[in-house]
Amino acid sequence: MSTTTTPAPTRAGLPRPRILGVLAAALIVATASYVWTGTHAPGPTAPAQVAQPADPTSIDPVGGAAGLIGASTAQIDQGITVWAANLAREPRDFFSATTLASLYYARGRLSGDLADEQKALQFARTAVMVAPTEAGGRAMEAAILYYLHDFTAAQAKAAALYRDDPSQLGALATMADATLELGDIAGARADYDALERLASGTAVDIRLARLAFVTGGAETALALAQKARDEAVADVAAGGSDDLGFSDYAVGEYARTAGDAATAGAAFRAALVVRSTDLGSLVGLARIDAYQGDTSGAITALRTATAIAPQPETVGLLGDLLAATGDTTGAARQFATVRFIEKLGEIQSTVYDRVILRFELDHGGASEGILAKARTSLAARPDYTGYDTVAWALYRLGRYDEAAAQMSLATADGSGDARLLFHKGAIELGQGDATAGRADLQAAVALGPALDPTERAEARHLLGG
Repeated sequence: MSTTTTPAPTRAGLPRPRILGVLAAALIVATASYVWTGTHAPGPTAPAQVAQPADPTSIDPVGGAAGLIGASTAQIDQGITVWAANLAREPRDFFSATTLASLYYARGRLSGDLADEQKALQFARTAVMVAPTEAGGRAMEAAILYYLHDFTAAQAKAAALYRDDPSQLGALATMADATLELGDIAGARADYDALERLASGTAVDIRLARLAFVTGGAETALALAQKARDEAVADVAAGGSDDLGFSDYAVGEYARTAGDAATAGAAFRAALVVRSTDLGSLVGLARIDAYQGDTSGAITALRTATAIAPQPETVGLLGDLLAATGDTTGAARQFATVRFIEKLGEIQSTVYDRVILRFELDHGGASEGILAKARTSLAARPDYTGYDTVAWALYRLGRYDEAAAQMSLATADGSGDARLLFHKGAIELGQGDATAGRADLQAAVALGPALDPTERAEARHLLGG
C-alpha cells in the first residue's frame, strides 16, 4: 500500500493523486490504513531505518501503511521508543503524537492487539487536542474509531474533516466505509462514487469490492479484488510500496466467499509468502484446508493464528475442528477462551460482539439474554449482519415467524453471503416452507468454503444429508 502520487489528468485538467492502498478486514473488515508523505523532517533522534512519518497534514488515509505494516514489529517498536521520547520532551508536539498513533495502529494491526489500537486512539486524540485544525490527527482518530467498530463516531469525525477540507480523500473514504457498516447502502454508494471520481487504484477498488459483496455481487467483488491486486503489483513494480500481502488476502477472502476454493487457497498462500504471520490469511487458509478435508493442516494454521492473537472467531473455529477430531477436552478449552475474551473489557465486547453472539447461538447458548444483546448490537449498527444475528437468535429460540421478518431485512440489499442463505433456509424450513428452505440451503452448501465446517454440517443435516 502506498500514497504514490503519480499525476493523472482530471476533467478540470488538474493533477490528481492516484491513491493506492487497501482496507484491512477484519474481517474482514476492514479499515483504512496509513503512510505518511511530505517534506517535514523528523527529529534528529529518529533512526534512519525506521519508516519516517512526515507532515501530518499530508496524511492519506485512503492509502495503506505499507511503510509501517510492511515493517517488522521490531522496527515499529524502535519507532515508538523514539517518538515517545520526543513527545515526552515536548508534550505539545502534535506531530510526534500523530506519529505515535500511526505506529501503534500499525503494530496493532500486525499483532491483533486491541490495546495497541486503544493507545493509537489516545495519541490521535492528543494530537487533535494540541492542534485541532491539523488533518493528520483527525484522520487517524476517525480511522482508528472505525477499526474499533465505533462506526457512528468514525463517520462523524471523518465527515467533519472532509467538510472542512475536501482535499482529504482519506476522510471521504473512512466516511464511506463507516456509512456502509452502518447499513446505509445508498449513502455509502454516493460517497464511493465521489471517491472514485477523485481517486483510483487499489484503495478504491477494494472498497468497491466490499460494496459489491454486501449488495449481492460476489463475482463482481472477486473481480474487483483481483483488479486491486493487479494494481498493487503494478505499483510495487513501479517502485511503490503497496501491500501485496493484503491484496492477496483480499482476493483469497472474496474467492472463498464466492465458493472458489482453488483461487482462495492460492491467494492466501501468496499472502503468507509476503508475511507469514498474516492473521487473516492463516485463518482463511485453515478454512480452505478444512473444506478440502485437511483437518490437521487447518488445526495447525489455527494454532499459529491463535498464538499470534486469540481472536474469538479463530479460537471458536479451532475448537470446532478439535471437537470434530474427538478432542473434546481441547475443544472445551477453546470454547471457554471465547467466553473469557468477552469478559476482558468493553473494547473486546464492542469489536467482537457479533462474533461472540454467533458463537453462543451455534454452541447451545441461545437465550433471551443473547437475543437482547443481538437487538442492542443491531440498534447501534443496523447493517445486514445485525439483522441476521437477531434473526438467528429468534430461530434458535423457535420463533420462526419473527425470525423470518428480521431475515427479510437482512437480505433486503441482496447480499449473497452464504451464511445468510444458510440461516434463511433454516428459518424457511422452520416455517414449513420446504421448497424455499431447501433451495436456499442447497445454494449455501454449494458455496463450499464460504461456510465454516459446523455450518455446512448443520445445513446438510437440515437437508437430510
